[in-house]
Amino acid sequence: MENPFSTKFWASGTIPFLFSKRSENIETLLEKMRQHPICQIVGPHGSGKSTLLLCLLKRYGENGELVRYLFFNEQNRHLPDDLTYRKNQVLLIDGFEQLPFKDRLGLLCRSRRLVLTVHYPVWFVPVLYRTQPQFSMFVQIVQQIAPGLLEESVLRTVYERSGGNFRNAFFELYDRWEVPDTPPL
Repeated sequence: MENPFSTKFWASGTIPFLFSKRSENIETLLEKMRQHPICQIVGPHGSGKSTLLLCLLKRYGENGELVRYLFFNEQNRHLPDDLTYRKNQVLLIDGFEQLPFKDRLGLLCRSRRLVLTVHYPVWFVPVLYRTQPQFSMFVQIVQQIAPGLLEESVLRTVYERSGGNFRNAFFELYDRWEVPDTPPL
């Protein structure tokens, strides 16, 4: 059996985002974005910010809106040369904090519609959503990927060892699957 914890099964965008409150969903966020065309998704590493941003990207695509998704990390820290700032375009910026200050400032000053992912709030940008990892959410995601495969006590140990970082917890589950003789948790 193929490793169910391979990133092709759980990477950002492959599973739906789980909201911490039942009253929240993509539609409520889109409504909030109409009120605040420049906003941010805030949360710790591995808490679902990218997954939520990709869910928004999908919804914008379904609505036929002009949207552009840009991802930044330690290897990619500069805006693309072909970036344009169109009035009706939504820019989804994943990894805003990785950009140099001048690029961050340029995006904030020139963009009409912008959603950022950040670990710490940008002080003058309204918060669209705060991701809050919870053990119950982690269990739900694991059950979507590998129903009934692991006991909740094992998942709790992995979750706690990761410090609530879903990404790191999934990496550990992947590694444990690849090495079947790993001592039990």
